[in-house]
Amino acid sequence: MRTRDAKPFTLRIIVALCTEVSRRGLRAMLDGLDVVEETYDAGTPADMIAAAERGDYDVVITSCVGMPTSQQDLERVAACGVKVVALLSGVDPESLNEAVQLPADGYLLESDLTTHSLHDALTRLRRGEMPMPASLTRQLLSALRDRDTEEIHPSRLLTPREQQALALLAEGLSNKQIARRLSISEHGAKRHVGNVLAKLHCPNRTLAVALALRDHLLNS
Repeated sequence: MRTRDAKPFTLRIIVALCTEVSRRGLRAMLDGLDVVEETYDAGTPADMIAAAERGDYDVVITSCVGMPTSQQDLERVAACGVKVVALLSGVDPESLNEAVQLPADGYLLESDLTTHSLHDALTRLRRGEMPMPASLTRQLLSALRDRDTEEIHPSRLLTPREQQALALLAEGLSNKQIARRLSISEHGAKRHVGNVLAKLHCPNRTLAVALALRDHLLNS
């Protein structure tokens, strides 16, 4: 991964969507933003992975609808230090289920996509936050409210260190940033985050934070 001398830095973005029209349209929006240095057109998951592995890009924007991108593909991209932003077609139950399964660092919603919302999301991502449309957040919290309260069990109680990791997850920090804040190794941070997800029975960070907000775990 390339290095930069000054921050805030601009972003180099891989656009991995299913059709050329959608890729061209999103790239046209991105190319007009001052936070974007360069965009790359990835028409297949293989193109996306190859671009990520070259180490020249910071972010990939992709969709799980139409594009045959698997969770394993995105994990390979994330392992290269590239942040994953999922472009969702809606907040219906099917799209919501797809969203929580992805190893994403942020989300965009097609119906809310404007140059302003795109600029805001990328600026937040650049600061280490997790951008998420308010409508998606509401749907996640609503889904969590509908979960059986019997699922909340003492066995899910977090250790003090896991509680700290959860609080930092809520700030949108990566494993590397959590390790730095807790003065532990990145491997240790990854283990704590994994324990948090397992104890909360959540497939990813987004749902874990939403659950923590619902159950006031961040205030305990």
